[in-house]
Amino acid sequence: MRRNLLLASAICLFSVCAMAQQDYAPLNWKFSQMEIGSAEGLFVREMASTLWGCNAPVFRYGDNLQGAVGLACFGVGAGTNDFTKFTDEQKETFEKFYHSCQIVDGGALGHLFCYQGSGSDIVDPRITKNTEAMGNATLFWLSDTNIPLGKSYRLSFTWRVASKIDGNMKAEIATSAYDGIDNGQADILAVKGVAESGYRGYEMPFYKDFPNDWITSSMDITIADNSDPNYKELPLVVKMWWGSGIEQGIVFFKDIELIAIDAPDIAGKYVPGKEDVHDDWSDAPTGVSTTTADNQAIVWGKDGEITVVDAVSPVAVYSLTGQLIAIKAPIGNITTIPVAQKGVYIVKIGDSCRKVAL
Repeated sequence: MRRNLLLASAICLFSVCAMAQQDYAPLNWKFSQMEIGSAEGLFVREMASTLWGCNAPVFRYGDNLQGAVGLACFGVGAGTNDFTKFTDEQKETFEKFYHSCQIVDGGALGHLFCYQGSGSDIVDPRITKNTEAMGNATLFWLSDTNIPLGKSYRLSFTWRVASKIDGNMKAEIATSAYDGIDNGQADILAVKGVAESGYRGYEMPFYKDFPNDWITSSMDITIADNSDPNYKELPLVVKMWWGSGIEQGIVFFKDIELIAIDAPDIAGKYVPGKEDVHDDWSDAPTGVSTTTADNQAIVWGKDGEITVVDAVSPVAVYSLTGQLIAIKAPIGNITTIPVAQKGVYIVKIGDSCRKVAL
């Protein structure tokens, strides 16, 4: 009898733990389950805006989807949040952005969502670089309507940015009506100096000197209940401004997670948010030969240095006349070679050659 009770208790405990760890992120936030290729199908065209944000009513386009993404970008022609008033040129600019968002092979990290801005000179064969400037690109990550209200969650973005400049992605976590986040949590928020405002702001900085670091940005939030029978808006929208740092670089994302938790973890610094650095992770594609890996190495030049990421063979730098400037064997994922004179150089990695300007 006692053994049966212990077994039943263990099963109940396991069930509670499993339920507490349930991921409520919608299917379209799970990039690892998507096929390699363009991710343009994630975007809701009708949400497009050339102002700083999308109009709240258009979030309803996501009601019957399994998660989706909207795009706003201030400065792309005349300002409007009415997609039907877009010019053909504005529509074409947005379409180029959508098509440039890719699902790529991230090796041990699985399939990844990625984007390369028009100002980036990094070479990564996995990615289709955008040819249009979108320096104020702001993505709206929409949840589905299946998230239980009146509950707490841990929202996590795991990402990597390789950019020519330091930058900062800025996120605002809210419901589609910009309310409902952290309501009734004033005492908890006050401990961390955060005001109860109906939404949570969070910044995700990145640095040009650490292009290979993966970061997990996690924050504990509470999504308020709403007894209004007409309340059908999405319970979670993440507005994420990318800025000029992404316009001059590449950004990668692993699956976005929304894990159910019992209560916000103040002691663990998840309010307002916590960042974990994974400097030993690699998104090099799976099962590639040395030749393929060398061909897929990322190369750029800046501030008197040529940087190569994920090379396997030795890296040699030549002048345009064929003079050997320097050669270096890779140690780790990043190889940096100082070059004294400005100009155009040939970077040879195994049998792969690239032209780089300093």
